[in-house]
Amino acid sequence: MPLLIGDNAASSSGMTELRRALAGYGIAANSAIAHTVGQARRTALAALADGARFLVAVGGDRVAHELVEAIAGPEALERAAADPAPSDGPVLGLVGLGRQDLAATFGLPDDPHEAARHLLGGNVFSADLGRARWRGEGDEETIGVFANAAELGYPAEVSSRQPARLPVRLARAGRLASALIALRRTRSTPARLTLAHASVDLRLSGLIVANGQFSMGRSKVAPRALPDDGRLNVIAFEGEPLGVYAKSGRIYFGDHVPDPTVREYQSPTVEIDSAEPLAVALDGVPYPGGPPASFDVLRDALRIKV
Repeated sequence: MPLLIGDNAASSSGMTELRRALAGYGIAANSAIAHTVGQARRTALAALADGARFLVAVGGDRVAHELVEAIAGPEALERAAADPAPSDGPVLGLVGLGRQDLAATFGLPDDPHEAARHLLGGNVFSADLGRARWRGEGDEETIGVFANAAELGYPAEVSSRQPARLPVRLARAGRLASALIALRRTRSTPARLTLAHASVDLRLSGLIVANGQFSMGRSKVAPRALPDDGRLNVIAFEGEPLGVYAKSGRIYFGDHVPDPTVREYQSPTVEIDSAEPLAVALDGVPYPGGPPASFDVLRDALRIKV
């Protein structure tokens, strides 16, 4: 039996339609709305403690990220490393309603009626998780997980400002507004990027360490990322943030690689250090702190209903 956990925007559009669609299949699904930051995660943790095994993120990136944290977050990292693919572990469902990058990565439908059929199907995908370590508040090491992408610099500023309540038809205007704000808040910095097979020095405006293809407001930023190959797809933008903004149309369709100012790598491990601070976001959710940061892969750590 699925437990539907939605964000505020889902309460006014999407959640009711999804529950009605499930009821049409004879499923009376329980639901909860997360009104505050962290509430979705707390609701999911309580449900898991009560034996729930099927949690569905309804809405934007934050609610999906908080459910990922509850299922396989920092408290569960040791368990995931010891037993990365428990056959009876929790399953995550995704209903993005047009606002979620993680659902787009798996090609899942946004329409509640089509989504209901997927939720009741038998297909479960074992996905990798990315693990991030960075210098957080008070210079202490912070550890987090991401199912879709970790972002630094300009991409992090863009993703963390994606509007939660705009209808799909106004999504383009929302992406433009978030990009313009990000331009004002970001500048490039000398940085060193270290991969499993090489190191490179560059002037960096933004970095995406991707497990999934879509981020920055459903843009196909990492078109060659695969969430089950044991590697991270690394997209490093050289030069100034304005240069990244100028590529926005190409980035949206995944046509920005190859490009002389975009470096792309595949690596199971990534480290980044920068001369100046860079904003950090995991799955579009902003976190305090910044580089130095490192990233690695947890194999088959998350089960997703597809």
